[in-house]
Amino acid sequence: MARPLALALLLLAPACAARADGAADVASRPVASGFGFAVNVAFAPDGRMFVADKDLGRIRVVRNGRILPEAFATVDVEPRVNEMGLLGVALHPAFPSEPWVYAYYSDASDGRNRLVRFRALGNVAAERQDLLDLLPTVNGWHNGGDLAFGPDGKLYVTVGEGHDPANAQEPGGLGGRILRLEPDGAVPADNPFGPNDPTFLLGVRNSFGVCFDLSTDQLWFTDNGPDRWDEVNPGEPGGNYGWPEHLGPGGEPAFVPPVLAYEETIVPTGCAGSMRDGGLYVGEGYSGRLHRLTLGAESDVIPTDEVVGTFEGGITDVAVGPGNSLYVVTPTTIHELAGIDAPAPSPAPTPDPTGPTDAAPTPRPRATASGSTPTATPSSEDPFRALGTGAGLLVAAVLLGVFLWSRRRAGR
Repeated sequence: MARPLALALLLLAPACAARADGAADVASRPVASGFGFAVNVAFAPDGRMFVADKDLGRIRVVRNGRILPEAFATVDVEPRVNEMGLLGVALHPAFPSEPWVYAYYSDASDGRNRLVRFRALGNVAAERQDLLDLLPTVNGWHNGGDLAFGPDGKLYVTVGEGHDPANAQEPGGLGGRILRLEPDGAVPADNPFGPNDPTFLLGVRNSFGVCFDLSTDQLWFTDNGPDRWDEVNPGEPGGNYGWPEHLGPGGEPAFVPPVLAYEETIVPTGCAGSMRDGGLYVGEGYSGRLHRLTLGAESDVIPTDEVVGTFEGGITDVAVGPGNSLYVVTPTTIHELAGIDAPAPSPAPTPDPTGPTDAAPTPRPRATASGSTPTATPSSEDPFRALGTGAGLLVAAVLLGVFLWSRRRAGR
């Protein structure tokens, strides 16, 4: 990507970017409810959902809309602040022939974030393997924790900078970045910083969402600023995203610019879909608004940002499930969106009985990574309105409100 073009587009974005806050909400239906604080969902090929219930430290299994009474696995969490707990869950791309369920959590036993995996035996875990010890949780904030397998069969892990901005630029560090790992936790030989460094990209403050474009395989991730410039970014091997030196539009040529940068804090969370084929959907933690980001012609570099739905309690994750339907996660409920189908994901890589492959991921065009919409403002309406729908929703809304207030206060 030519950097002068990127800078020009950032300056022109207010005139060029399209935004449609008045769009009608898409229809949706609840498909599972009754969670304590659901933050992440992963789908098995047979339709089962594996859900991270954050404060309880439980991976719950949902079958046919019913939360099974026995948790798949339970980890010892420390939800001292609302950015701690069981933060992410993912399934091996060849599940169930490779029956591994992955989890990222804040371990109460030693005050450290940890990446683990469990071998599934039906709907319960039969074995645990510790894969990686990450930053200590002494500050409580900025732990990251989202997980996603890429089309290359590698595991991508968002890690916050632990409320110490210097961690995001530390050579060879583990904080403020996205990691790329083999399914067994080893470092891939073709990683951008070498075979001994798990870092895929760095300069990240605190990402709550990572996903892969279902049409192009491009990695996308969200990042949260302290009191402004929340971002949606393209993930590039070896890319530096600027924190703590810079967030938002502009910045030094060495920093990868965001596609969208929201001047007012909205807390972007999970993402799913395809920017050029139906839309990349991004959840908003403050107001519960669902964004659809689309690029039309191949020459387009600034996406249209359209708000297509609002979900009470805030959105904690967005995911594509069986049948390519789109799902939205709120603290208490998982919703399926009617009439929205994502492109079919890339086929799962065939397990190699001789060991991991060293093949590099397919490079993707940079044209989608050039623009910015710098002033997307949250709704002025109370994001937790209409709470008379049940005690569970009220509790979740209060918890999420405390989480967002304390995050903003601590992150300044």
